[in-house]
Amino acid sequence: MLQPHGTESLKLDPRHPQLQALLARLDVEFSSAPMRLRWALLVFGIILGLSGLWMLLPELLRPKPIGLVFDRAGAETAAEHRTRAVLAAAIGAIRGDLWAEAAFTGARFMWSDRLAIRDWTSSGQLARARANAETALALAPINGAAWLLLAKLPAISPDGENRVGTLLEMSYFTAPSALDLAPWRLERAATSSALADKDLQAFIKSDIRGILERGPEYRKVIMAAYRNAWPQNQPIFESLVADADPAVAQLLRSGQPK
Repeated sequence: MLQPHGTESLKLDPRHPQLQALLARLDVEFSSAPMRLRWALLVFGIILGLSGLWMLLPELLRPKPIGLVFDRAGAETAAEHRTRAVLAAAIGAIRGDLWAEAAFTGARFMWSDRLAIRDWTSSGQLARARANAETALALAPINGAAWLLLAKLPAISPDGENRVGTLLEMSYFTAPSALDLAPWRLERAATSSALADKDLQAFIKSDIRGILERGPEYRKVIMAAYRNAWPQNQPIFESLVADADPAVAQLLRSGQPK
């Protein structure tokens, strides 16, 4: 096939003057400082835009910030937002706060017994709530409420109760002054073998003092924890209350609410 004059030599001979001139011009354009700056700014702009999108999407998807709720009605309401909370956490990926919110949508299982959860749907949701809490704590281990949620969720295995003490200790370590968690930490400790742990008892006494300092009307929280405690834990619980306030310990023995 006939080639236009000069085309064959242009293709085959890299030393062709026209090809050399073109390569030289491209080399100058792409190696010049202004061009390098343009490319750098373009890459930076793309990264900045993607970062902004990554930060914005979870905020648009997440429901109103969800905390750990301790009443059944509130827990059922939180469960309605589970899909959005989990999606926001998946997009946020490394944001432990979003994974904690996703876990808190499973708070309704805190009132469930492991043996009572028989259907696959509930069992799967419980497992996901636990997994979400564990992911949240792997990314942000300073969330005392997430540690408490793990302590209160039904254990997956029969020996899961052995972890309750450790989980409660972590909740105390990460949120020692969180009085909103205090009633539920007392309740969980009183219904587990963890109450016999001396280290945990020091934290529990601190919670008891904090509750009593809020006023006499909060004594009912301590009374409720005592009434719901395991029988073998009641003497231990009573002694801890006596260390904080002997008068309140006397009320526990008498069974009076005030």
